[in-house]
Amino acid sequence: GFARARQTRAPARPIPARAARAPIGRHRTLALVESSARDDMSTLRARRAATPEVVDDAETTKSRATRARGPFRLPKADEDDDGKKCSAWFCAVCDVDDAPEWMVWNPYVRSGYRVGARWLGATRSIFMLHNETVNIWSHLLGVLMFAALIVQTFRTAHSGVGLAAPPAHWVTGADVARVERIQYATRWRQEIRRDRDDLRAIDVALHERLQNGSAARDILRGVRDDLLDVTHELAEHLESGEEVFKVEKRRKVLKRSLKGAQKVLEAMDRAGGKDYEEISVQTEALREKLSQLKKHIKFVPDDPEPARPVTRWPMYIFLTGAVVCLFFSTMCHTYCCVGEIDAERMWRFDYLGIAVLIVASFYPMLHYSYYCLPGWRDMYLTGITVFGCLTVVPTFMRAFQKKEYAPLRASLFVALGCLGLFPIFQQVFFVWHIVPTPMMEAFYFEMAMGFGYVFGAFLYAKMIPERWSPGSFDFFGCSHNIFHFLIVLSTYFHYRASIIYLTWRDNYTCDADHELLLEWYHLGHHFRYPTD
Repeated sequence: GFARARQTRAPARPIPARAARAPIGRHRTLALVESSARDDMSTLRARRAATPEVVDDAETTKSRATRARGPFRLPKADEDDDGKKCSAWFCAVCDVDDAPEWMVWNPYVRSGYRVGARWLGATRSIFMLHNETVNIWSHLLGVLMFAALIVQTFRTAHSGVGLAAPPAHWVTGADVARVERIQYATRWRQEIRRDRDDLRAIDVALHERLQNGSAARDILRGVRDDLLDVTHELAEHLESGEEVFKVEKRRKVLKRSLKGAQKVLEAMDRAGGKDYEEISVQTEALREKLSQLKKHIKFVPDDPEPARPVTRWPMYIFLTGAVVCLFFSTMCHTYCCVGEIDAERMWRFDYLGIAVLIVASFYPMLHYSYYCLPGWRDMYLTGITVFGCLTVVPTFMRAFQKKEYAPLRASLFVALGCLGLFPIFQQVFFVWHIVPTPMMEAFYFEMAMGFGYVFGAFLYAKMIPERWSPGSFDFFGCSHNIFHFLIVLSTYFHYRASIIYLTWRDNYTCDADHELLLEWYHLGHHFRYPTD
């Protein structure tokens, strides 16, 4: 807005040139605009020049340095309050010379500044082109992606099975035969689950193909129900961990059920008819499922262990932290053009989101890698949470937002992230030199994550590549855009590493590092086995 000026009446003295060009008060300006709506611009300038004003030079300079272009459009002209041309009044086309000083953080981005926007206008600018468009959408899409991963993690937690059958080379200090049995039972359980889903799909197809009351459909539905009951019986067998003699008894009962279903299908083949021709595809699918279930019954795992997936709350914390960080970043880049004070407040939430993501990223890694060492696990999780809270405190201090404190901000976040090196070093010296574990596979993703963060921060700090060609990367490809994409990609790499930790513990719990636990136990008796 316009700076308020002190007005004095001095008709006897000539008006200085500087005073003639000085901005006038807001109410006076609006009155002039309303009274001269039908006049051309030359008349308006003449009236301004005739207005006797004396304005303090320092106040005028400060006002012009910190304000945006005029918040309204004069009639029939795209001119601001100084009479200087601006390429547009709203969103994405004003040059760096037209933008207020507080809005310009990168001197090599020469255009695309949103000037004169308020909250509603800034919201609309999400769908417009400016130098924050890529920053907004890169993290907005990241919010949607990690929200979908939260839903997927929740579904796997309540499906009754693990994430996947682990590879054979994950077998470490545990009994090899037992681990192989667990792997086979896991794969067998997943096949039963797929059969169950396929049978439900066949029922939907039958409903679409034939009308109610069709004898053929009712018969096939009965067969489908029998096969579905078989899958439920098999799943119940795995979850209850029955003894061998009970397995044999259940196997005989299920074989009789399948034999009855097979006789029904054979009778339908002999009968034929129009209804049968319409559902021949579904009949063949049922016959195929019947054959698969026979194989599953024949090779039922002996003495399988109940499926008890480990807790998922560390994954929920990490994914929620990613959503919070990316959401705060999206909001900050959307509304950072509203005003200087509002922008300072928004950037505080941006720094808060960064700290939340760093702390949340440690939870799945520490919880699952130290799953069988609860002493170390609780110590590391408590320490990283406390340090994260201490890092958040300076982000809400106004002085922390100044440009000269940018190195301090970066140092705090880097120090917080480096705390993760201590548990990694401990894993190197106490895990990998004993037996190979899935920690090595997860470590590759962690290295990719670290490289993405460091490389992106380096480009952002050095303002590469826009410093090589100022103005060429205003809308696409500047260092801030690249940094945003690398943040999303690195966070996804950490998600992949966390999935490896989770799959490992889902299938092996503490048996996978049995020898490791023994070594820790005999070395110092500091951490005993968990009792639950």
